[in-house]
Amino acid sequence: MISGLDQTQTKNFTLVTIANFFLFCNFSAFFLLPLFIKKLGGSEADIGFIMGSFGVTSLGSIPLVAFLIDRYGRRRFMLLGAAIMCLSSLSYLFARELSPAFYVFRMLQGIGFAFFFTSAGTAVADFIPEMKRGQGLGIFGAFTIASYALGPTIGEGVIEKLGFTFFFIYASSFSLITILLVYRTEDAPFKRSLDPYGLGFFRLVFSRRYAVPLLSNLILAGGFGSVLNFISVYVKPKGLNVFYFFLVYTVTITSMRIIGGGISDALGRKRVAAPSLFVFSLSIAAMVLIDSVYLLLIISFLFSVSYGMLYPTLSALMMDKAKPDERGKAMGAFNACFSIGTNFLAFPFGVIAGKLGYEDMYLISAGFVFIGFLVFSIFEDQRGI
Repeated sequence: MISGLDQTQTKNFTLVTIANFFLFCNFSAFFLLPLFIKKLGGSEADIGFIMGSFGVTSLGSIPLVAFLIDRYGRRRFMLLGAAIMCLSSLSYLFARELSPAFYVFRMLQGIGFAFFFTSAGTAVADFIPEMKRGQGLGIFGAFTIASYALGPTIGEGVIEKLGFTFFFIYASSFSLITILLVYRTEDAPFKRSLDPYGLGFFRLVFSRRYAVPLLSNLILAGGFGSVLNFISVYVKPKGLNVFYFFLVYTVTITSMRIIGGGISDALGRKRVAAPSLFVFSLSIAAMVLIDSVYLLLIISFLFSVSYGMLYPTLSALMMDKAKPDERGKAMGAFNACFSIGTNFLAFPFGVIAGKLGYEDMYLISAGFVFIGFLVFSIFEDQRGI
């Protein structure tokens, strides 16, 4: 899969990457949970609060899991995260009416997801040598995106043909497969953290060493969320189907992460990330031009190509900067910034869209990302180390 890895590294990298794919099939299948909430008589507000509770515990768990994996290893917490995800997904089988239990189940899913994804991303970085890190994280991320085409697509058919009982069994079975795959892996050698209380995570987040990539990732995520959170309601009044946007997005992102993930290994992180941030800001500004399927396809392609280059490049830069005993904290901080940018910045962008309209919101978001491009270009070291 990646040249230069020995047999053990290749085996572990492959198993964790495929395990992550199946875990994300479980995760993405639950994009259909609102259908179940609606069936039980829930409102749009119920859907929003229940679905959003996932992000609260997912984000809140990251400092803990980052501390644990740097101190005790990655594999056991991948197993724990997948087990929590499996059991919490099965728990919906016992739901007969809408109740506070939905929040408990969804919050447990957030904890399981945070434990697994942070551990798996750090484990993958352990298995890959630095000169191949961009390529490896690109492939890892490509399998993440590919899962979105399986989990909810087949899940919708399962609901229509067999009902929600079989759907919850279907979704949770992916995490069971994940457990079986991770069980066959082993931790790469790592330097154990001596941080006794886990406060190193917060010192890392606010340190100057990581400030530029973390801020850039936060800004990237804000722009990313401004598009994906509002694209469906933006193009529908124009008589356009959002399906075309997501079709190009899925194909392009998957291709870029497989094919283009190694470009930053060869050219350097900054030489790839800086122009990609610039193009990303232009693609968001170009959203105001959409008035046909052709423009929707072209702008989706520009958006997806630039984002497809940015995420693995910035994550590789974070791991390049990380000391051997703080890789888990670095990966956790990176994921936390992306989660904050995608989920919480949606609130102010929503307010802007409501007061000024979607066109102005996208222009403001594009300006926000352009500022990120300037900050990264000026303050990030050229060597990216």
